Amino acid sequence: VDRHLKNRADQVAIIWEGDDPTRDERITYRQLHERVSKFANVMKANGVGKGDRVTVYLPMIPEAAYAMLACARIGAVHSVVFGGFSPDSLANRIEDADSRFVITADEGLRGGRPIALKKNTDEALAKCKVGAKVLVVRHTGGKVPFDAERDLWLHEELVKVPAECPPVEMSAEDPLF
Repeated sequence: VDRHLKNRADQVAIIWEGDDPTRDERITYRQLHERVSKFANVMKANGVGKGDRVTVYLPMIPEAAYAMLACARIGAVHSVVFGGFSPDSLANRIEDADSRFVITADEGLRGGRPIALKKNTDEALAKCKVGAKVLVVRHTGGKVPFDAERDLWLHEELVKVPAECPPVEMSAEDPLF
């Protein structure tokens, strides 16, 4: 993202269209850089660092891109799990990756119907031997269970961190995903 800031900062980097086609967003490189940096700082502030594994269980929303790019920025390894997977499948992937940080949303939307991502995440973590923090994106505003000891709302965490996050130096052989 950084290499585009000098000459393309105000050009569109991502065009997002929601499940409801009336919801869309054009995200510039400048906005993308700031959002990824803040997302990375939220993860760092919550113990995620170089080499740590992060499970991304999100719908197709801009935060999915921010999460993956933020992992790359701080040297964490991301594992994307399709939002249609069951709690059992999610649990298997969290355990296999030895992931200690899961990023999900309150709900996803598919054809206008809510998909219970946070609920599925809770069920999956109940089956895991590893403990993980859960960063929750408020996407639909649906009411979801919340464990104050484990769960974090992204929107609450973003206001606590700066907008600059220098990228971690990585080797060409270091894993990304």
